Formats: sequence, C-alpha cells, structure tokens
Amino acid sequence: MGDPVTLALGAQAGSSIFGGLAGAAEAKGEKKRAEINAYIGRTRAIQTDTDARVGLNDELATMRAALASNGQKQNVGTMALFDELRKQRGRERRVEVGNRMAEVADWKMAGKNAGAKAKSAMFGGLINAGPSLFRLYEYEKKKP
Repeated sequence: MGDPVTLALGAQAGSSIFGGLAGAAEAKGEKKRAEINAYIGRTRAIQTDTDARVGLNDELATMRAALASNGQKQNVGTMALFDELRKQRGRERRVEVGNRMAEVADWKMAGKNAGAKAKSAMFGGLINAGPSLFRLYEYEKKKP
C-alpha cells in the first residue's frame, strides 16, 4: 500500500482541489442560469413592447369606432385626444420595457459575477492544496 502519512497528505490536497472543482462547477451553473434568465428577460421586454403597441392600436380603433358611430368626424380636437393617448401609452410602454431591460442588465451582471466566482473557486482549491503538497514533499524528502 502506501505510507499512511503520505496517503493522508495526498487526500488532504486532493480534497482541496476537488472542492475547488466543485465550486467552479457550481459557479458555472449559476452563470448559465443567469444567461438563460437574461435571454428570457429580453424576450419579455420585446413581448411587453409588442403588447403595448397592439393595445394602443386597439384603443385608438375603439375610439375611432365610437366617434364614427356618433357621426363625429375627425377634427383638431379628436386628433389632440388621440395624440395625448399615444403620448401617454408610449411613456408607459417605454417605462415598462425599460424596467424589463433593467432586469436583463441585473442578470447579465450576475452572470459575469458567477464567471469570476468560478475562476476564484478553482484557484482557491489549488491554493488550499498547496500547503498539503508542500508538507507531502517535505515528508517524502525526509524519508530514508
């Protein structure tokens, strides 16, 4: 077999290295989840924008139909009403899309942080294994 001290020091170094590998794998999983959530967020922002535009068109069509059913023709007053509605709904749409894109930015940042966390976990595992490897080297060097 092997010397128990050698095995113990080797196991200690190996556990540090494998701990670093496990931490790196976990952080890579976090990064992947963040990338997926950012993609979903962008999709939701696009859907929000599209829904708001369709909703505005429906509202304007309803108003036109209501005015036409009353026999009222379009004039400066009705156009001002339509313009004000467009302005208000456009502002609401921009705010909502902006909020969705802020979520996307948060997920992107989380992904970048997770990528850095993966690297630090890997290096941390190697650094933590260093003392055990040095002790193992010294022990093996002193053996007759």
